[in-house]
Amino acid sequence: MNFVGKNVVIYGAGASGMSAYELVRERGARAIIYDDDPAAAHATDSKGVMDGADIIVLSPGVDGFKDFLLDAKLQNKLVISELELASRCCVAEQIAVTGTNGKTTTTLLIDYILRRAGLSTYAVGNIGTPFSAIADKLDATETAVIEASSFQLESSIKFAPDIAVVLNIKPDHLDRHGSMEKYVAAKANICLHQGEQDIVVYNDDDDLIKGFIPRSAAKKVPFSLEHPVKGGAYISSGFVCFDGNPILSLDEVDMRGAELENLLAAVAVCMSRGVSAFNVAAGAMEFDRPDFRRQKVGALDGIAVYNDSKSTNISACISACEGMEGDTVLMLGGSLKAERFEDLFSSLPTCVKHIVVSGENGRVILDRAKECGYESIALYDEISDALKAALNFAKENDCDNILFSPASKSYDKFGGYEERGRYFNACVKSLRTEL
Repeated sequence: MNFVGKNVVIYGAGASGMSAYELVRERGARAIIYDDDPAAAHATDSKGVMDGADIIVLSPGVDGFKDFLLDAKLQNKLVISELELASRCCVAEQIAVTGTNGKTTTTLLIDYILRRAGLSTYAVGNIGTPFSAIADKLDATETAVIEASSFQLESSIKFAPDIAVVLNIKPDHLDRHGSMEKYVAAKANICLHQGEQDIVVYNDDDDLIKGFIPRSAAKKVPFSLEHPVKGGAYISSGFVCFDGNPILSLDEVDMRGAELENLLAAVAVCMSRGVSAFNVAAGAMEFDRPDFRRQKVGALDGIAVYNDSKSTNISACISACEGMEGDTVLMLGGSLKAERFEDLFSSLPTCVKHIVVSGENGRVILDRAKECGYESIALYDEISDALKAALNFAKENDCDNILFSPASKSYDKFGGYEERGRYFNACVKSLRTEL
């Protein structure tokens, strides 16, 4: 992409915005940073800045439907996401992963399997390292495995990865997107501009995904937890299979329930990419799940404790619960958002024997539980108090596990799920010293 002599506005002064700023400057652009926080910006007059721009690059946190951005589009200015900017500047192979749940795990698993097979790969995007930080430093023999959020895809107008992956679509981020239809449309941008030489790996069990997959020109590679799929990945007789051939036993991986979508998607990508079944199986067996994703963090008086702070919505919590083996006490609660907790209480697996709740939305969760006839639930002021209560119930009722899977975003008290996860681990450690 040619930036020489172009006036480029980077909207957003976070990590992605700063990386995009450096990228376009290195390629000859005259670049400035605009941000809603005047202290972080080079310029604060939105109209003046945008009027003088040839290209506007949006960071993931920026709503692309602000009035002055819509005006810029009407003036035929190029308004694109940081994700698409990086993609246009990158000659490496691009594998992009999206979905409401499981993006990070799937991205890291694909990256791990490919590296184990001897490829030079880099996990980037919503996972932490901005894609634009390394986009023009990769050559054509290398691979970028990109975690792509709906925020990044929303303003991606021609993004076309070599392999697109769509894991699942559940209600989430509707406060940003405005409706489920717009959220689905953002996710669909990962594959709608692909060509016939590209591949889209998709969840054949998800009707929302199947609604837009036919519009992609890419080769279709399905995966399914529910039934065998031709030319794709599925489960049969306790084995993960691809296109009729067993790849590995489920007993050899630490994934259960809906988490297996992540495994099937990674198998489908890597097998389609030409990786040997041996390397795919070995990589899947060796892979360690990322922090705060149903991660075992120790035990309290013989009760196993799992930290699933990444559970920021109801579907993620259900998935984590389905992955538990043995009677479990569930810990819920966080930011007060528009979650439908009645959907949670109608879907909880029988392994969940009791629930403790804390956080800004604790009273809402308690009320929804009572309305749904769920009585084994109690409300506490703090996570630390809820953990102590969970342990007491688990000991008194011979439960095997405590699962911290909030089903809520973390912004009531924390800067993100990672900070919340670290705090929970500190609570576990503190309680252990008291026992």
